[in-house]
Amino acid sequence: MTNQKLTNGMNDSPKNTSIGQTAEGFPDDSGRPVDVDEKTVEATRKKLSENPREKLLKEVKQQEDASRLGSE
Repeated sequence: MTNQKLTNGMNDSPKNTSIGQTAEGFPDDSGRPVDVDEKTVEATRKKLSENPREKLLKEVKQQEDASRLGSE
C-alpha cells in the first residue's frame, strides 16, 4: 500500500490517514465557535431539565380533559 493520494480535489488525503477524529492525539478543532445568546441557552436548559414523567402526565391530563369536554 502506498501513501499516494486518491484524488486531487479539496478533500484529498493519503490512503493511510485516519478518518475523522479517530486518530490518536488531540482532535482538530478547526471549526468556528457557535454563537448562542443567553435566551437560547436558558430555553434549552429549561427544556432539558424538565421531568419527562411530569411532562407526560400533563399531556395525558390535557387529552383526558379534551375528551371529557368533547374537543381535541
